[in-house]
Amino acid sequence: MIKNIILIPFLTLIACNSVANTQYNTKGVNEFIKYMENKHDFDSKELRALFDNIKEEKKLKKFFKKAPERRLTWNGCKPSEKQCINYKGLFVTEHNIKNGKSFTNDNYKILKKAEDIFGVPKEIIVAIIGIETRYGKNLGSFKTFDTLASLSVGPNKGRRANFYKVELENFLLLCRENNLDPSSIKGSYAGALGKPQFISSSYRNYAIDFDGDSYADLWSSNSDVIGSVANYLKQNGWMRDGLILTDIKVWNNRKTLDKLSKKTYKPHTKYQEYAKMNIKASSSIDSDEILSVIKRLEGQSNVYSFGHKNFYTITRYNRSRLYALAVHALAQEIKMASQ
Repeated sequence: MIKNIILIPFLTLIACNSVANTQYNTKGVNEFIKYMENKHDFDSKELRALFDNIKEEKKLKKFFKKAPERRLTWNGCKPSEKQCINYKGLFVTEHNIKNGKSFTNDNYKILKKAEDIFGVPKEIIVAIIGIETRYGKNLGSFKTFDTLASLSVGPNKGRRANFYKVELENFLLLCRENNLDPSSIKGSYAGALGKPQFISSSYRNYAIDFDGDSYADLWSSNSDVIGSVANYLKQNGWMRDGLILTDIKVWNNRKTLDKLSKKTYKPHTKYQEYAKMNIKASSSIDSDEILSVIKRLEGQSNVYSFGHKNFYTITRYNRSRLYALAVHALAQEIKMASQ
């Protein structure tokens, strides 16, 4: 059970239902309802009531209209580029640093506890929460059931429909396991929940009770949020005392570095192999450690770094090299501001 969520029985939904949403009276919806009934023993009438009560939001549709192609960059948008997203400028801000320092001070003991247990540094946990929801100030305003239904079996169904269908299944199970009304829960336009923006399957797999009240509450318990983020990273391969990025200081051929940086950000080559190409780090690295090459623009120059296992682990939270760079950079700033 999760605190501070209004609970309404499913049967109330049925009683209140007046006009069915014809967009969800389809073969795909009926098959999903039958699947949930057969596999998880859900009541088909209650599920039908949920689908019939969906009200499509205009603001949801705009997120999935075919928009102009956007260029994502770390720090390289030009003033004339209207469709360019500068990740560093978006997330590594004075606002996020200042509020990250405050969040660290307010939750220091629980952050220290999480770091001791899971090995994840305090500033990494704080940076993720800051990037995801501005430390809980932007939790999302979209009804999660309606969103996941729309993306999986409804009018906004696309190439990731199967992914969202799994998340819809997990969302309904999450609600049943915690006695939550699925029609009242709100999150992001893609179905992410709470301060750390866990998707429903991640909530069920990685959210933990870290304040001892027997509930894993990612909306109102900072302890549970902190513990759950640390647990997520640990379960996805975080290495205690491991490095994230190490700058490359020596190289012969920039073209070789550029080529290597276009490979996967998952570590793939031992350091000794890079050394044979005269590509060397600014500090000592074990010769057998497997690394990737990460390129980013700082000021007017490209910076190259070795990406360690923990850099890749951050991308398991959000599968983006730019996201991991933002978490790392914001964490460094928060750590310096908190000293």
